Amino acid sequence: MTHLTIMELAKRAQVSMKTISRVINKESGVGAKKRAEIEALIESLGFVPNAAARAMASSRSYLIGLLMHQTNNHYYPHELQIGAMRACRQRGYHLTVEETRNYEEGGLEGFRKRLLAARFDGIVLTPPVTEDVGLMALLEQLKLPYVRIAPVSDYERSSYVYMDDEAAGYEMTCYLIDRGHSEIAFLDNILGLASSDQRRSGYVRAMNEAGFTIRPEWSGHRLSYLSTRMEEVERLILLDTRPTAIFASADFLAFGAIAAAYKNGLTVPKDISIVGFDNSPGCESVWPPLTTVHQPIADMAETATYLLLDQFGGDLARPQKRGQKLPYHLVVRASVAPSLGRSDET
Repeated sequence: MTHLTIMELAKRAQVSMKTISRVINKESGVGAKKRAEIEALIESLGFVPNAAARAMASSRSYLIGLLMHQTNNHYYPHELQIGAMRACRQRGYHLTVEETRNYEEGGLEGFRKRLLAARFDGIVLTPPVTEDVGLMALLEQLKLPYVRIAPVSDYERSSYVYMDDEAAGYEMTCYLIDRGHSEIAFLDNILGLASSDQRRSGYVRAMNEAGFTIRPEWSGHRLSYLSTRMEEVERLILLDTRPTAIFASADFLAFGAIAAAYKNGLTVPKDISIVGFDNSPGCESVWPPLTTVHQPIADMAETATYLLLDQFGGDLARPQKRGQKLPYHLVVRASVAPSLGRSDET
């Protein structure tokens, strides 16, 4: 049913509008059995509370802010928005995206005014804003609830969602090592994301455990714009000590590496193997299809938003800080060839 009102829902459930309101807003005063019946009815009817009407009847705005840093990797913010929006729609909230790269222009005071004007009920912080201590202090000063995606420090400050980037970096490097590669370069992100640093740590751990040398010229590359990463990778692959494989900390860096390889007469993966991280849509259309790590970006944003929304409502809300870990997995395609005489990629 479309445009179902609370009054109509109350009639169907044969309860008062106040009872419906208590269930929606997680307030006490409704028995467990009746609450379950009403929640089942809401689910079966696809009922979504009207945010504007709820805002007028309460002190909340039913607006959630997704704070993100502008990036040239368009896939990542797109997935974050999709995940956060899924959770907001399910709970009857609206999502607003706030870009934070230039908030320094007006300082924290200017950004404070923006937040107050927006009347957000809560905030989802995304990398690298996740580690912005000044911004977190501001949100705490405003008593504005927030959760973080992929933090690497200050876990006690808020609820958060993450995946194990260090383990993923380790597993991908081991995948290359298991296929005979010992000369593996690592391409990092110029943004200096904490998650990229974790992936690098996993790479270093795998190389050290295998007893392989990491040459400085193979792991000191922090890349971002296409022209920059093309030039850097060209210098890398034209070295006399060219690596046999490149592990890029993001798919868009791997795409640049593949282009640079072909530009300089190298065939991927025959002459050099290349892997990425994210499992973005271009992985299947680039040639050869890219072996990468699937990062559950949308799922992390959705889970983080639910953790935030769970803090709202009446005395049945869950304000305690929680951390939730989501899984990753390797996606093997065709951009890796065995080294040292191995015959195929499995």
